[in-house]
Amino acid sequence: MLRRFENLLNPTEPPAYPEPPAGLLAFFWHFARQAKWLFVALFVIELFVALLDAVVPWFIGRIVTFVSTIPPDRFLGETWPWLVGMALVLLVARPVTVFARYLVTNQAISGPFTNLIRWQSHWHVVRQSWAFFQNDFAGRISSRVMHTGGALRQTLVSAVTAVWYVLVYGTTAILLAAAADTWLTIPILFWFAGYAALLVYFVPRMRDRSKKSSEARSALTGRIVDSYTNILTVKLFARAHDEDHYVRDAIDRHTGLFLASQRLMTAFGTLLALLNAGLITGAGALAIVLWQQGAVEVGAIAMVLPLTFQLTNISRQIAIQIADIFEDIGVVQEGMMSIARPLQLVDRPDAKPLVVKEGRIDFEAVLFGYGRSTVSP
Repeated sequence: MLRRFENLLNPTEPPAYPEPPAGLLAFFWHFARQAKWLFVALFVIELFVALLDAVVPWFIGRIVTFVSTIPPDRFLGETWPWLVGMALVLLVARPVTVFARYLVTNQAISGPFTNLIRWQSHWHVVRQSWAFFQNDFAGRISSRVMHTGGALRQTLVSAVTAVWYVLVYGTTAILLAAAADTWLTIPILFWFAGYAALLVYFVPRMRDRSKKSSEARSALTGRIVDSYTNILTVKLFARAHDEDHYVRDAIDRHTGLFLASQRLMTAFGTLLALLNAGLITGAGALAIVLWQQGAVEVGAIAMVLPLTFQLTNISRQIAIQIADIFEDIGVVQEGMMSIARPLQLVDRPDAKPLVVKEGRIDFEAVLFGYGRSTVSP
């Protein structure tokens, strides 16, 4: 079964769409459409994972209600259908669903799809003109081709497994809380509003700083590779100190931009921790008050606390993944500077395959130039 999923994509097939487009969304879709059914499957699987995870706190609440209202001698006789159903969900349905998620993400997407992007990016870049490679670092070009594959794949997977998951889980949490008492939805709704506000403020800034940091990292890689490529010249002219200064500047710039991005992450994480603490405290206190007034069963308290605690745990993971998503988007945008560029020298539409019939070369209407204008030789 594992090998069957691993062979769903052939990374090194000749590309059906040879030239990547320049727009960001078009660039993502250019590759994603070649594995669209895998991402649709992941979308559906993640829906069930989120629903099953949200049901667990509800199970806990029901068990607490049963224990507090049913005598021990009648407990199994009255609750066994519920208990069997809970056991099937926990022992069968959820493990099978998680296994299906791993089949799609680890076997079908992770390696094959990543290398499909790298192969097709290389296939296009290697057909650029000689001037294209002369005007850039070989190390930076290769770094962009390699990193873009992983970043694009991780962005798509995280968007489904993180963002979609929290939307489904959060919506289910609101419905379960409303089923117990509509007042219990208030802390969750306030939390969602605060969480959305944090994302709206921080995410665009994370994206911009991540892009700058990615560009600086590629420039650093390019300078290091350039130094190694031209090591003979460096040694012959004893220019080691000049090379140190050349690379040091790139390292210092990358360090500054990376730390600027991390400052945003620190502020975001701290504010999110305060918001999460308010959710758990508010939901727990409100559930206790409603229970004291006889508005809800004791099981509602047992349901709301793990439900909100799981939501806060998810939010921390989502925050990290969202930051990673925009860092990866920055990597993709930076990689597009080398990959999503049209070929500079192409054959005419009516060009015919070259057939050599004899050992003679004729120069007819040949033009020469340095990229600005052309003159006859």
